[in-house]
Amino acid sequence: MGNILQIDAELKNLIVKNEVDDCPLKIGDSILKIKNQEITSYEDFRFILSSLNKNECIPILIRRENSVFYLKCNKNALEKINFNNLISGFATLTYINPDTNEFGAVGHSINIGTCRQIPIKRGCISFTNNLNIKKSHRGNVGSINATKNETIGQFANNTTYGIKGEINNIDLSNYKKYKIAQIDDVKLGKAQIILQNKNNLCQKYDIEIINVERQKRPDSKGIKIKITDPKLLKTTGGIVQGMSGTPIVQDDKIVGAVSHALENNPSVGYGVHIRWMLN
Repeated sequence: MGNILQIDAELKNLIVKNEVDDCPLKIGDSILKIKNQEITSYEDFRFILSSLNKNECIPILIRRENSVFYLKCNKNALEKINFNNLISGFATLTYINPDTNEFGAVGHSINIGTCRQIPIKRGCISFTNNLNIKKSHRGNVGSINATKNETIGQFANNTTYGIKGEINNIDLSNYKKYKIAQIDDVKLGKAQIILQNKNNLCQKYDIEIINVERQKRPDSKGIKIKITDPKLLKTTGGIVQGMSGTPIVQDDKIVGAVSHALENNPSVGYGVHIRWMLN
């Protein structure tokens, strides 16, 4: 597909946005329970907080990266912490299955800080226009910003290899269909990525596949690519934030999606095999 999306989502749990000196919570911690009461929204947090005593030692169940454990905090420290229960950002639509209307995008999990694969309660995706691109330079990965357009789908599945959900309100008859490549189909050499341009059209740009991992287990860095198209390099400087999920095609097959850029050389990056996204 290659359309730039705005992604808006509500989190299942509160995510800590800042640290407080007298509190053991850290940026990116996800609060699951306070005094054994489940936290599913900021309203839950405020309600429970109002019932706590000022000097009470409060048990809190948190998720920090891949670990879940209890810690203790007082009411005064909790009142000073800022939380995030909503996220918004830009990424690229990878595919739509015309038989099921299922879509896949992003190519890696949605994260906040060091918190990996954050739990999402519900989310939506929207087409965008009026692209504004901050170019990548060596040592600094750029970004895409845009104006939100019509909402086209919903999702609740935030996986290691991107988000999945269901598309609605799209006529797929004019979109090109691609065969799905097996991992062994991907070869070194010329390929293309499909990406929305400033005229809101999806355009193919030349890349080179410079390494392929014949993976037996899923991993988000199975294909190493280099942007070679002079027009794209002039516009973006290489891979920028927001290009995650950009479909990679070769020999009329979709082989993967862009997943990472190299900060010290943003013309080079990685892609995830499409098989891992679909599975």
